[in-house]
Amino acid sequence: MVSFPSSYIQHLKESYMERSYLGKPEYKCKFCNAIFWFHERNREDSRKNKEIMYSNCCKYGQIKIPPYKEPPPFLSMLINNKESTLSRHFMQKIRQYNSLFSFTSMGGNIDKTINKGERPYVFRINGQIHHRIGSLSPRKIIFPKLYIFDTKNEIANRIRALNKEETETNDINPFIADELKKMLDQYNPLVKTFRHARDLLKEHNGIDVSIRIIGADKGDLVQYEMPHTEKLAMLIVGELNLEKYKRDIIVSNKNKELQRISIFHPAYIALQYPLLFPYGERGFQLGINYHMTQNTNRKKRKRSTVTVHEHYKYHVHFRPNQPNPYLCYGRLSKQAIVDARAIEDEDRLMFIDRNQDKLRAEYLQGIFDAIEKGLSEGNQVGKRIFLPSSHTGKRRYIIQNYHDGIAICRVYGPPDLFITFTCNPKWPEITAVILRGEQPNDRLDIIVRVFHMKLQQFLEDIRIGNIFDKKQYQITPETIDLWISAEIPDPHEDPLGYVLVSEHMMHGPCGEQNENSPCMKKGKCSKYYPKQFQNETNFTDN
Repeated sequence: MVSFPSSYIQHLKESYMERSYLGKPEYKCKFCNAIFWFHERNREDSRKNKEIMYSNCCKYGQIKIPPYKEPPPFLSMLINNKESTLSRHFMQKIRQYNSLFSFTSMGGNIDKTINKGERPYVFRINGQIHHRIGSLSPRKIIFPKLYIFDTKNEIANRIRALNKEETETNDINPFIADELKKMLDQYNPLVKTFRHARDLLKEHNGIDVSIRIIGADKGDLVQYEMPHTEKLAMLIVGELNLEKYKRDIIVSNKNKELQRISIFHPAYIALQYPLLFPYGERGFQLGINYHMTQNTNRKKRKRSTVTVHEHYKYHVHFRPNQPNPYLCYGRLSKQAIVDARAIEDEDRLMFIDRNQDKLRAEYLQGIFDAIEKGLSEGNQVGKRIFLPSSHTGKRRYIIQNYHDGIAICRVYGPPDLFITFTCNPKWPEITAVILRGEQPNDRLDIIVRVFHMKLQQFLEDIRIGNIFDKKQYQITPETIDLWISAEIPDPHEDPLGYVLVSEHMMHGPCGEQNENSPCMKKGKCSKYYPKQFQNETNFTDN
């Protein structure tokens, strides 16, 4: 192998005239100040209005949500001072520190095996996600009760409880935990309410106390300002009528069961992520009205309120000089984004469930219909929830795409190439906007948006014939050699090709040289490398 100086490699890449480069995100939404690339513009509206317009953030000003407040000083130091040892440790363990003070537990199967090896950190969860909150009963060690009982040893109790849940966590810094506790005691109205309950229970032994975390109905006003304690949560002493508080979360010392929280409760996210929302900011609720603008007055709207998808999409856009808990908190932000995506999915499934009468809900309901369709098993008969083909990933979605693919093959013949398109985190569009101390995988929003723009460029190149011509070829080894090469380019004749292949298209090292390689399964390479050398392209019927 030939090695080139890094400065020469950089020069080769930058001097290649046909290289795809999207520029910097130098455009700003005039309604919400979200930053975007030129290629992300709404082409039709930009042409009509003769100005660069972007609608994916706030729908041209229809969505108005005040910015988040700057985090408290201690948390701000941990987040922003990335050069310090304390900050690096905190950002590495930020999910565990958040779990120390979370009011709710996340239900779901978190895949911890994916982060073995040297690849970037990934938060992946399987199955349905749900948040549950416990009672104020001292019988079980659950995190809400740690705000109330044995608070003299609170930090030690929290670390001990966390170590039982996450066995790999054993290096929590007590100083950081104690300072975070003081911070939440001072700023978080939910914590203040739980502390008030602690004082009442201590003063009046045996008293019935319930904490009412106030919810919201469709007609309720949206609370965007910093919440006061009485507007977010309150104490109820004595008996209470649960019928009166159906929309609220009631945490009491009588009810010993875990209760599941609705995704539409304004405190759903704040209860799970106290470090992301240290002031107890209220999140999405039903009935957030669109803001009327000149652009919306002309159009007849099918809907008048903000959806779950639009709410979180608004928050995942970067705006200069505005704190953003969904982007700036490393691994914890990743978890929150995955959580938000699960909320969107549950919202869509609930919509489908509510509208079964419009989606052929009677399908397979009767025995006669089932027998007519050839079904013989008992569990195949009865009313089912009908998921339309528009729901990504489900059976009807897959079948519809399969039939579309077969129809295309019937007209044009089977495909000759299987093309993959992957993201390179070293693309200059990504590295140019990553802040000091950040890694590319800390900014999932940037990676996704740049990848999508590059993919659209690539598809456009294929459509207009820049990559493949439109001639009909008989498939032979010679034809394959026109488009595909499995050889390493000559470093003297094609130095850029040599550099790119050696950087991005070489497998391994794996096997005995690197047993932690992602391809290693049961001590062997799952891709069957190393492979035998072929002198020429071998073409068979398979």
